[in-house]
Amino acid sequence: MQDKKERNAAKDLFSGIVLVIFGIYIVHEALNLKIYNTFIDAPGFFPSIVGAIIAVLGGILAFIGFKLGGIREIKEICSFKVFKDFIVSENTTRVIILIAMMVIYIWGFLGRIHFIAATAIYLTANFLYLKAVEKWWLSVIIAVVTSFIVYYAFKFIFGITML
Repeated sequence: MQDKKERNAAKDLFSGIVLVIFGIYIVHEALNLKIYNTFIDAPGFFPSIVGAIIAVLGGILAFIGFKLGGIREIKEICSFKVFKDFIVSENTTRVIILIAMMVIYIWGFLGRIHFIAATAIYLTANFLYLKAVEKWWLSVIIAVVTSFIVYYAFKFIFGITML
């Protein structure tokens, strides 16, 4: 049980810091909105209150994370061993390959070949890589049918032609 609290300490500290920064950003942007009569009537009044509340609650969360040993836990998380284990993890490799496939689809296929063909190739490659279906030809059929449905839904329902 104590081990779980230590891991939560780092999460609390990091999340609290992010919330403080986000709250300060909201307050800053809300105070830059135009004031018409008085500040209470201004469109930035309510957002500035919400931003201040977010910042205060984030500060409390960060303080709790700090008191529970969040700094020590963050140092352990940022160690070379944890980083190395993360890099050589099978899940990390899988995510990197899927992101690469998405980049190839977006910047390599879309706009260069027809949407239906590009999407069918992308979906088939994803299905085969993730072993989503047992038979490869079923992956191709699902990808092609899905590509057609998306293309014609956008074309006839939304009035958007996908190239």
